[in-house]
Amino acid sequence: MRRIASQVPQAVSRLLQGNVISQPPTWYIPVLSNPPPVLPARRQTSQRKRPTQPQYQQNISQKEEEFNDLSYIPSGELEKRDRLRKYKERKQKSERIVYLEDKIRRQFFKDFPFEALRPISLVETSQEIDQTPKIDGNEWLKLDQRGLYPTVEDTISFVLNLQKTRSIPISEAYAIATKEFIALRAEHEQSTIAAEIEARFYGAEFKPDAFERQFNLEEKSLSTLIPPSTRSSESNKIKYKKLPRWQWSNSIEPSFLSGSGSINKEFSGGVNYIENWKLPEPLKSPNEQQQSELLSSIPQIDQSQIQQQQEQEQHQQDQEDDLAFLTNVLSKSRT
Repeated sequence: MRRIASQVPQAVSRLLQGNVISQPPTWYIPVLSNPPPVLPARRQTSQRKRPTQPQYQQNISQKEEEFNDLSYIPSGELEKRDRLRKYKERKQKSERIVYLEDKIRRQFFKDFPFEALRPISLVETSQEIDQTPKIDGNEWLKLDQRGLYPTVEDTISFVLNLQKTRSIPISEAYAIATKEFIALRAEHEQSTIAAEIEARFYGAEFKPDAFERQFNLEEKSLSTLIPPSTRSSESNKIKYKKLPRWQWSNSIEPSFLSGSGSINKEFSGGVNYIENWKLPEPLKSPNEQQQSELLSSIPQIDQSQIQQQQEQEQHQQDQEDDLAFLTNVLSKSRT
């Protein structure tokens, strides 16, 4: 049933007289002292007069000034046009009430959708309404003057305050307010992370959040799908699988590791790596001097043989010199 605002107090008074309700509601007395306004009736539109006959058939008594901007339309012509256009008389509707705060709020949640996920309590926990004065007007120059963790409503109010006090467009005021909002939220996030790291360093333990609890439940449910036979034989150790020599692998063969097949976690400065080198034993000379493998592979030559060869070459050279001297002398005596 449709209820008119001015008839609701009358209906409640009849219920009280008939003992249908024992006590009046809280709003009953204020509404009686301040009754709602009565809606005005619909405005009746008055139609202008049109000539009932064509201009050449009009009586001379009719003044031409009455119909100087209207033309003669035969009866039924307007109804015929409405039927052809399928025109229906529209009901009168009230104008839509639009506030600038709603436009800013709609754009803000488009730019920052995760702010809508932050829970806000609409229930008043205290019996008294908080009426502490908040900074506003020309004194409100920065967003952090209302706190280092501003809410969405504080940001919207700051946008309107900037537009009013600085006489700037709403787009410019929105850009300034959102820039300060982002800076304050980033500062709050960094301080929260630093505080958590410091608390963990001193031994604090935090409960798992909603995401961690969900992941733990998911892993627990997935572990039930593993067959029992394979579940018992699981091991955390990674077994080495020998691959062909031509195939590359990032796993290390146990024989290449130092010790008894286990990785030495201590840094030895390359000593363990050098110990794994496999070199042949060095050869020893008669003088007990160690030689490298390359020198040991070269055949050794006796020094006495080299000296004898040098003496023979010197003797041959001396003989050749004597023969050359004799030939020169004989050639000169013949001449």
